[in-house]
Amino acid sequence: MRYNSVLSEIAHAQQRVLKAEQQVSSGKKVTKPSDDPMAAADILRINSDKRETDQYLRNLTFAKSKLQFTDGVLDSIEKVVERAVTIGQLSFGSPDQRAAYATELEGLRDQLISNANTAFAGRFIFGGSLTTQDPYVKNPDSSVTYNGNSEQTPLQISRTVSVQTQVPGSELFSGSVNIFDVMQDLVTAIQAGDKDGIDAGIGSLEQFSEVVSLAHTKVGGYMNLTANVESDHSSAKLAYETELTNKEAADLAKAITELTASQNSLQATLAVGANVAQLSILDYLK
Repeated sequence: MRYNSVLSEIAHAQQRVLKAEQQVSSGKKVTKPSDDPMAAADILRINSDKRETDQYLRNLTFAKSKLQFTDGVLDSIEKVVERAVTIGQLSFGSPDQRAAYATELEGLRDQLISNANTAFAGRFIFGGSLTTQDPYVKNPDSSVTYNGNSEQTPLQISRTVSVQTQVPGSELFSGSVNIFDVMQDLVTAIQAGDKDGIDAGIGSLEQFSEVVSLAHTKVGGYMNLTANVESDHSSAKLAYETELTNKEAADLAKAITELTASQNSLQATLAVGANVAQLSILDYLK
């Protein structure tokens, strides 16, 4: 019985040393559920919330990059339209330059088609939810066909919030003002010296500029939303990390002290065990 008692004490002392060693080496006071079931459950919950937040932050990074990219494309479109307006205005007083102006406008129109078929991360940004094919196709007769749709492509950035990451082409290029038709009509008017047609074309270009400005405003609003949600997630992530540290991290100074004490206790228990092991039946008969 005494021998079995010593063995039990040795096993207990070894477990105490092992636990202290694990805390010192890992820096954690809870390495398995049995260490502290309630703390372990909290740690699982915190880690789950933290992983969810990390995923939302990745979504936000993608959304921000795509929106910034889209904003840049809208800037490019605005510059093309500004140049088209300038050409229309110049054509009034330069009849001998009509052919050159018409040629430049055709080039600008092709540039707008290229803008409309811009892709980000391998996906077209102006095709609505149809992102794997060119949204706009220039036909043999120079007309332009829209092959996308008007559906939105929201991205989840929190449990309760999603953000739009693009503007459908049906809302921008071929919505209330079909910019491709306007540009083609302006080319025709300049070639014919049709001042009323040129004036109408300039007016339509200015209307389209307002459409682009509205798209800019929407994209800017989406970007502001991502910034606000990202700030909330960053704060939440910091809170999760602090809570996780409180639940999981070991007090190293205390753990080292415990390790030293448990090692000394084990050595003492082993010494007692060695003495017990040396006893024989004759020692008990004395």
